[in-house]
Amino acid sequence: MKINFILLISLILSSGCSRKSPSSPEYTADKESGIKYARGFEIMEDKELITLRVKNPWQQAENITYNYWLGKAEIPSDKSIPSNRYFKVPVQKVVCFSTTFIGFIDFLDREQSIIGISGKQYVTCPCLVDKIKRGEISDIGYDEKINYERLIELQPDVVFLYGITGAVSSTIAKLDEIGIKSVVIAEYLEETPLAKMEWVKYIASFYDLAEEAYSRFDSVEANYNRFVDLASLQKDKPSILLGLPWSGTWYISGGKSYTARLLHDAGGNYLWKGLPYRDSQPVSLEKVFEKACQADFWLNAGEAETKADILNIDERFSRVKAFRNNAIYNNNNQVNTSGGNAYFEKGVVEPDIILMDVLSILHPQLLPSYQMKYYKKLE
Repeated sequence: MKINFILLISLILSSGCSRKSPSSPEYTADKESGIKYARGFEIMEDKELITLRVKNPWQQAENITYNYWLGKAEIPSDKSIPSNRYFKVPVQKVVCFSTTFIGFIDFLDREQSIIGISGKQYVTCPCLVDKIKRGEISDIGYDEKINYERLIELQPDVVFLYGITGAVSSTIAKLDEIGIKSVVIAEYLEETPLAKMEWVKYIASFYDLAEEAYSRFDSVEANYNRFVDLASLQKDKPSILLGLPWSGTWYISGGKSYTARLLHDAGGNYLWKGLPYRDSQPVSLEKVFEKACQADFWLNAGEAETKADILNIDERFSRVKAFRNNAIYNNNNQVNTSGGNAYFEKGVVEPDIILMDVLSILHPQLLPSYQMKYYKKLE
């Protein structure tokens, strides 16, 4: 996915975000939300309202909470709910700031509700690509180039956005100013594949599709765990190198990352599993080489299409065991001409398929006739 980083500089926090939400109406959930894995949001429901609570929705956020209220009627008169944080459901017109959100919405069969996106060239969903070609979906831009005038014309029921840093709060404040309701989504901060996918329950609330979302999630969860159990029986745990350097620096995913968990679940030994962080942090090329040369497999090799592409970056990569043994696989099997990658769009709701792809790479004897969907071998 070509992420559109929303990095507008501002210290303004919108009225729907607070450190303790002192103005939020008192609320007590009367039933379990059914959230099993995700840590970034809560769902609370009573007879009239659904309350969504998003916690620390960007990197290094602390004690930040956004609250949203959903109902089938107008705002209840006895509730002290800010109008810019109340949504009448189901929503009919939405704008997405990330292609990942398209994956969630497509999973719910509500892709026709999307009227605007950020970075239309990166969309891979066939029906949306067709609508883009017909001019039925607007590109609303990103960062300092967000087209607020077009958003006013579109009048979406909700804008789904995300933040890498707290600067996203200025975008939210600007949308509030022009009367456009927004909702922050932070699935990318989750540490496991099923936790990321579970945000479909959050998004489904806006479409009044909770029952369908929970049922479909349970099906994917069962399939995912079935292959985790299969992988756990394998005594051999091949070592795995990830990524490629950028401008002389290699950004290494920590041992608490989504990818590290995926590799563990597939019966692999991620070389940097001991790093105690979730995100990707810079490591010098020399430090990487200390471990990388003995890697059995090399996955997620950036934008490389061939082994020659890797050597063009640094000829020393020819020394890596996985390179010598032709064991390099990239997650770019479904990429459009503009670089849009279905792995990041659709893959978020198909963690079981991605797990099967990786399992077939690391332990091919378990899935001898399997055809990979998101991965391909580099020659």
